[in-house]
Formats: sequence, structure tokens, C-alpha cells
Amino acid sequence: MRDIEFDERDLRLLHALQVRPRAPWTALSSIVGADAVTLTRRWAVLQETGLAWMTSYRGAGARSVGAVVEISCIPSTLVGIVNALARERVVITIDQTAGSQDLVLCVLCTSEAELTMFLLERLPTFAGITSTRTHRIIRILTDAQNWRLKSLHENEVRALERAVPPPHAGKSLVPDSVEDDLTRILLIDGRASVSDLAQWLRISPARAKGALSNILGAQRVVVRLDIARTFSPWPVSVWYFLRVPPAKVDSVAAGLAGLDVARFVATTGGQYSLVLSVRLRRVEDMAVLERQLGERLPSVEIGDRSIVLRTPKHMGKRLYPDGRRIV
Repeated sequence: MRDIEFDERDLRLLHALQVRPRAPWTALSSIVGADAVTLTRRWAVLQETGLAWMTSYRGAGARSVGAVVEISCIPSTLVGIVNALARERVVITIDQTAGSQDLVLCVLCTSEAELTMFLLERLPTFAGITSTRTHRIIRILTDAQNWRLKSLHENEVRALERAVPPPHAGKSLVPDSVEDDLTRILLIDGRASVSDLAQWLRISPARAKGALSNILGAQRVVVRLDIARTFSPWPVSVWYFLRVPPAKVDSVAAGLAGLDVARFVATTGGQYSLVLSVRLRRVEDMAVLERQLGERLPSVEIGDRSIVLRTPKHMGKRLYPDGRRIV
């Protein structure tokens, strides 16, 4: 599969879809530089090969509780533990890492009780786990919906943002049943048309459009683009665990969220104040980033770091060892 690569037009298309994941192909055409039919066909190929896909998940506007969990394992049990964890609904991401721990998990639950049960009752049942370290998420400053490939010029991004306004959360409430059904459909197809949504939900297109705009605009559900990391121009993923004086946590977190390489920034409770995930072009760029952190945010102490070797599961989707989505 290594002979399948992103070309320049692919990267322009993918950057545009990062900005507006559900934008019509006709709106993307002038930005990317290809007609709508060509873009539709190319997107189909990218999906079929597992190189790019849409990810949907409960956002900041929904009631959810999360944690980043580091795990150490007996080496001979690692594969079995990864496969078992991948079947756990609340474990949305699994990274196999080089560092002080073997795995970094992202866990997302609907309540404190569910998170507590997973951490204290479910996780200890996995034979071969020797230690865990949990970073309970307090506040997420940014996540990968805001990270960009940098394949479009700023003026092109602004033109796309003007042409396709973001979803707007209206005042009308979306019934729980409709929201739950919409969420399930978007998990399968984040770019499902309003007419298809209306047909599946058995409601009018106007009502489907309003409900969709409401839940997306309120960040109750997020639809974003994801790509096969190892095939992209940004193949290196690193987790950082940071200590910051309490009085500076908010300002430092805001500074980290503004970094171009930041994919995830959260304040946490536990041994570290902040957790940061970044994407880099080369492993050597870690030294550049860490020097910049020292210069711009001198109060930050890097307590630990883990380089991602493989991601068997990413935001609920299973991946091949080379990073492509299993379709």
C-alpha cells in the first residue's frame, strides 16, 4: 500500500474538508482546483483505501467524561490486551508508544460512574497489565477538529469559510431520540446528505436540516476529517505530559492550544497539569518544539513524553498496522 500516496490536490481537498467537513463538492471545487465530479470520485478512492475518512463523536456541548490513561504491560501480552481494549466502547483511541508506558488510551464515558467503573473494575481484569496512570480530563482546550494540514493558503481558507458558513445552533430543542439517531448515522457517514438523513429518520428535510445544524452548531456532535497519519506529511505523533504552576495553567493551556502542531490540549487532574498531543513532520522536530516551549512558556516542565509507534484504534475506528482505516 505504500505506493498509494497523497498528491498535492488530495492534500488541498483534505485541508478543505478539515475546514468544512460537510461542505458541498461544488463549494470545494473552486478552492481545491478540480470539478465536483472529480472531487467526489477522489474522495471515494481515499475512503475505500482507508487513507481518509470522517470521524464523528460527542463534543464539548454534550455530557461526557474523559481521561487519558497510560498503561504498562507484560510484553508477551501486549497484542492480546490491545485487541481486548479495542473492543471496549469507551476506549475511543489506543496508541502503542515508545516511552515510559506501552499504551496511551483516550477514554470517553457518559458519566463519572461509567468512567469510575471502567478504571476501577473493568481495566484491572485485563491480564498482563502491570500498571496504569490516569489523567482525568478537566477541560479540553483544543482537539483535532482544529488541526490543519497547511495545504491551502490562508486566503483560500477564508474564502471557503465565507462560502460555507458553520452550522448554527438554533433555540429549538432536538428530541433525544432524533439526536441519538442522527449521531448513529453520522458515525457511519459524516457527510450524509440532509435528504438521506430525513429519509432514514423518517422526518421532513427541513426538520432534519434544523436538527443537524443544531447539534453540530452546539458541538453536541462533532464531524471532522481524519487521515492515515503515516501516509501524511505529518507522520510523527507525540504525547507530552506537562507540569505547570497552578496559577499559570490557564494561560499556558491557551498558549499550547495556539500551536500549529497541537492536536489535543487538556487540563487534567493528577500527576500532571496538562496533556498535549502533537503532530510533527520528523522525530527530530521534537527538539525544535521543546526548545520553543522552553522559550515561549518557561513555566512549563515536561514531565514525560511518548512517541506513538502504532494506532490500532482511533476515535472509535479500527486501523491497520500501517495507519489506514479498516473499511
